[in-house]
Amino acid sequence: MPSLNQIFFGPPGTGKTYATVEATLQILDQPFLAKNAGSRSALKARFDELLAAGDVRFVTFHQSFSYEDFVEGLRATTDEQGQICYEVVSGVFKSLCESVATELSGKYRAFKVGDRYGTGYKVTRATPDVVEIEKPQGKHLPIGMSLLNTLASYVDAGTFTIEELGNGRWDKKVPGSVLDPFLVNGYKNFLPSMVEHMLGKNEEGLFEAAPVQHSDAKVLIIDEINRGNVSRIFGELITLIEPSKRAGAAEALEVTLPYSKDRFSIPGNIHLIGTMNTADRSLAALDIALRRRFTFIEVPPNPELLDEVEVDGIAIDELLSVMNQRIAVLLDRDHCLGHAYFMPLKDEPTLERLEGIFREQILPLLQEYFFEDWQRIQWVLNDQRKAPENSFLIQPSQDLIALFGDAVTVGQGNERWELNAEAFARVDAYLGVINHELRK
Repeated sequence: MPSLNQIFFGPPGTGKTYATVEATLQILDQPFLAKNAGSRSALKARFDELLAAGDVRFVTFHQSFSYEDFVEGLRATTDEQGQICYEVVSGVFKSLCESVATELSGKYRAFKVGDRYGTGYKVTRATPDVVEIEKPQGKHLPIGMSLLNTLASYVDAGTFTIEELGNGRWDKKVPGSVLDPFLVNGYKNFLPSMVEHMLGKNEEGLFEAAPVQHSDAKVLIIDEINRGNVSRIFGELITLIEPSKRAGAAEALEVTLPYSKDRFSIPGNIHLIGTMNTADRSLAALDIALRRRFTFIEVPPNPELLDEVEVDGIAIDELLSVMNQRIAVLLDRDHCLGHAYFMPLKDEPTLERLEGIFREQILPLLQEYFFEDWQRIQWVLNDQRKAPENSFLIQPSQDLIALFGDAVTVGQGNERWELNAEAFARVDAYLGVINHELRK
């Protein structure tokens, strides 16, 4: 079972956002994913259905994105008399959590004060968020509705039975990150009868389970998670996203939100999927508090996806591999080139298309990576070992005396480099990136 909080990280163009589609279906519709694993169009169509149904939300972090956008904030409106007033508006994450509570609370029977379950356990308080139980010894125990709703949804879907909930055999049928075995088994004296009440029975004593139309889980995809001020955006929820602090877990926590003053906890079936670009120097690293609460999945360049792509004898997978080997030595592996830059060549394997990719994407990206250190860019492209006509970068001769006269001494540090426009249309220029023996 996937982690509740996961981040896909890697250089640009490696398919991190692409990977979130499969990760989402692994959570929400694993049978469909298994059946259609080889069909990207089918997976994307199913993902779009879940997005339209509200089971998936998508957001991109940036420097202007705030706590008010993510959790809750105040919005100015006017009343009937035209006076300005302020109302609390839920952000994208809080509204997703609220949608879970709304769907589940409307699906099952509610509890009433005075109801009795098990042997002497009585309901003393019942709200949409919590049911308070008085134990036979007189002690009071709050039970989160998110836990009860989760248990009911599993029984409703046939994942396990009421009997298995009572004898402890349910725990091998659901991921431990969603339900805490110690918590559920510790309440087995009354939880099964409470879940039985929620589901209800017909006259024959059978459960009246409504057909499940979609997954009870929800997914929030946060693209470019490290582009925003993560600590400021999450605020106090940075603690609550931890699996052990989710509603229904053994160490569940609630916080009081600053604007609405509502008590708030994060349901155990909310999944967070982030993507992170490791090559952007303008981005701050994620703080330790956030890193500890996420699992990280590397998405490196995958030249094997290009192993059948050839342009006029140029093996594109080899071209990408050798450039990335040089970048890893000269800079680091976080700045390698992603395979996605070359994927258009699968449908259009022409020299003209390759020329456009190199001229408009690869060269500008290398300039950004190396701070316009042209000599290192030349090394990545293997230009120093090519014939001049096949070099993408050339150094034109300069008559410094003609430019400045004899009275000015100019060092050689500011060497001029120019793009050799003709090289982009030459097959040997690309072959030379791979094989330096083409010099002559």
